[in-house]
Amino acid sequence: MKNFIAFDFETANRNRHSICSVGMVFVESGKIVDSVYSLIDPEESFDYHNIVVHGIHPEDVEGAPTFNIFYETIKNRIESQVMVAHFLPFDGYALRDNLNRYDVTPVSSKLLCSYQLSKRLLKELSSHTLKSLCNHYEIDLIHHHNALDDARACAELMISLSKEFELHDLTEIHRKTGIRAGEITSSYYRSSLVSKKLPSSDAS
Repeated sequence: MKNFIAFDFETANRNRHSICSVGMVFVESGKIVDSVYSLIDPEESFDYHNIVVHGIHPEDVEGAPTFNIFYETIKNRIESQVMVAHFLPFDGYALRDNLNRYDVTPVSSKLLCSYQLSKRLLKELSSHTLKSLCNHYEIDLIHHHNALDDARACAELMISLSKEFELHDLTEIHRKTGIRAGEITSSYYRSSLVSKKLPSSDAS
C-alpha cells in the first residue's frame, strides 16, 4: 500500500465512543507526508486506568472540540481513502460509535488492521503488539499510547509490511493474506474480514 491514512484513538473510559484524542498520519507514494493530532472533548468522565495509560486528564480537553466537530474538519481528507489502524476491532468501532453518537453521516472509506496483517505475514513472531512490531522493524515508538505517535508507528509498520511482502493494493493484500478490507459508508459499517486460512496459492 503506497497511499493510506494511519489512525489511532485514545479514550477517556471503557466506552468506545469516549474518544479523548486522535492521531492521523497521511502516507502518499510510500512516504509520510502529513499528520494531524487533536485532543477531543469526550463529554464523559475519565477513568483512572485510562489516564494512567495515555496521560490525558479532564482538564487537558477543556475547550477541545467534540468528535463531531473534529470529523467535519477532516472528512474531506479521508473520503475514499484506505484507513489503517493497528487494532481495528477497537479503533474502527470507536469511529463508528462516535459517528452514531453524534448522528454524523460518515464519508466512505476502506479499513485495514495492521495487527491482523502482521499475524498473517509474520507468523514467526511470538507477539504482534505495536511495540513488538516496532522493535522488529526498528521503528521508533517513543510515546506509546500517544495517539499521534501510535498512528505514526502504525504508518511506518504498514510501509514496512508493504515493502517486504509486496502489498501493492487491497487486491494483493487479500490474495496474500486472505484479509478483505472493511468499509464504512453513509449507510453501514463492516470491519475487515479475516478468512480462517490463507488462500491455498500462498499457504506455502
